[in-house]
Amino acid sequence: MRGVLLLLCLLALGRLVATAFAYGIPAWFDEELNPLFNLLTRGQPISQIDARQYGVVVFLVLDPAVRLYGSDLSALAMYAAAVSLVASLVGFALIAWRYARDDLGRLLLLGVAWFSAVPLLYVVAQHMVDAWQLCFIAASLFLLTGSTRQQRLAGLPLAAATMTKLLPGFLLFYLCLRKWRSGALGIAGIIVLLAIGQVLYGPLIGFGYPFAVLGGGGDTIARWSTHFENNSIRGMVFKLAAGFRLQGNTTTYVLDPGWYPWLSALSYALLVALVGYLLWVVWRSRADGSSERISLEFGLASVTMLLISPHTAQDYLVTVLPVLGVWLYLWSKHWPRAWTLGQVLLTLAAAVLIGVFVPMNVVARVIPFNALVTLTHNGQNALFADQIGNAIGAYDFFGLPGLGLLLAWLALMRLERKAR
Repeated sequence: MRGVLLLLCLLALGRLVATAFAYGIPAWFDEELNPLFNLLTRGQPISQIDARQYGVVVFLVLDPAVRLYGSDLSALAMYAAAVSLVASLVGFALIAWRYARDDLGRLLLLGVAWFSAVPLLYVVAQHMVDAWQLCFIAASLFLLTGSTRQQRLAGLPLAAATMTKLLPGFLLFYLCLRKWRSGALGIAGIIVLLAIGQVLYGPLIGFGYPFAVLGGGGDTIARWSTHFENNSIRGMVFKLAAGFRLQGNTTTYVLDPGWYPWLSALSYALLVALVGYLLWVVWRSRADGSSERISLEFGLASVTMLLISPHTAQDYLVTVLPVLGVWLYLWSKHWPRAWTLGQVLLTLAAAVLIGVFVPMNVVARVIPFNALVTLTHNGQNALFADQIGNAIGAYDFFGLPGLGLLLAWLALMRLERKAR
């Protein structure tokens, strides 16, 4: 059995490496890299940024490559691919060391799942910074479940993650509640990074960055709530309300505008409930500092983060890959007690819906996407074709990743209740 797992792990790793360098220049270069490129190659100050602009960590990592390669986007793409691949491997190494180093079978199973996860393959193919966030989040969990000295440093990787894309700031919020000294150090790290951005790139990548991004948050929420790939709670509410029907060849749902305030209110109510539950869990278990308890809470916070996000797309899902390691570890250790068949099946369903683990064209042979697209009157919409497979757009659109996140939250909630 271990020989089979080893072969599958090596094949999955080989596919991941090949995928990293098979794709060309990613679209996000034009969307997110222009401010840095114009500053360094044309001397044009950064005077405006988009509400989805990446933070100073992205600038710091890509700055040397832009200075070295200039307008050679192909070379920049290779550099970004290497960084994304290394980040995903470092993230795996940290989670594997913490949760699977004592059992070769568990290590190989985690490797197969990690390296074959479709969200990670997508992120690495597109050279996306979400792979960096995976690395930072894995590092934070690794430190948080380590020695007392390591725990004090757990906020620093989250500072780097937050200054890559703001969403992991929610995990830093959790950390401030759980271990305030570690959280305070993370906040200090953010201040230092913003100061570096202020000096090197100007106020919009420095101390003005959070305000510029959050200032456009209302427009961003309105624009992305009804995007076909959104699998956050907000996105799922709008999908269901529209009956999964889009207007013509657009990403906008067929919805009465009068429904929007009510759907937004429902979304915010669900958001408050999810955050409130996490706060209650942290407060109730504040005296339990075991690595199992911390791992469970961190996993719950990670899943909650994606559920409450204004927009959760395929690439965001890589940030919950560390939860796979947590699940395998808790299952193998029978924590908090031996898992029931129901718990195993629930967790497995969540993992499969989030990670997929097989090529999307295989998924398309199992799930009747064409029939579903036709049934929802979206047969002429070209949005269900994507760069790495025709199934991926439909998979996101019909909310299967969102369902996976909901099942993951439920699985973690059930474990937390049994651990009381």
